[in-house]
Amino acid sequence: MTVTIKPLAERDFFAWYALFTEYATSADIQLTDEHAMRVWTKLQSDDAHAVVATDEGGDTVGLVHFVVLDRLLQGDSTVLIEDLYVAEHARRAGVATALVEHVRTRAEDEGRAAVRWVSRPDDPAAKALHDKFAASAGGWVLHDLPVG
Repeated sequence: MTVTIKPLAERDFFAWYALFTEYATSADIQLTDEHAMRVWTKLQSDDAHAVVATDEGGDTVGLVHFVVLDRLLQGDSTVLIEDLYVAEHARRAGVATALVEHVRTRAEDEGRAAVRWVSRPDDPAAKALHDKFAASAGGWVLHDLPVG
């Protein structure tokens, strides 16, 4: 499959919404319209970024949302991939790799120190994607501490 990676645009709302809904369902997250609109609004600001992958027919088959974070000790910044999702019918065709490579290239062009992302440890597809980039990984582990 040949994919094109492009910045998320207003005209992409319905295709993005369909993929984001699938993603939320796969992550066992109850997505309300209000929640989806908050995310969409954030992605239209300078605080968060998104690109989508389209196939040869122009259908949106993947998305990635990311933010830039300052690393205080190192005195630089990194890109954190918040969400990465590929439609089920487009998996194992290099879409996720293309999305991560796009973010990596953009981070490099912007002088960022690294790209980070989180996935479930029991997700074999995510592990395989991480393994593709493992040679450049720093070996750090991210921990979530629930609040409240």
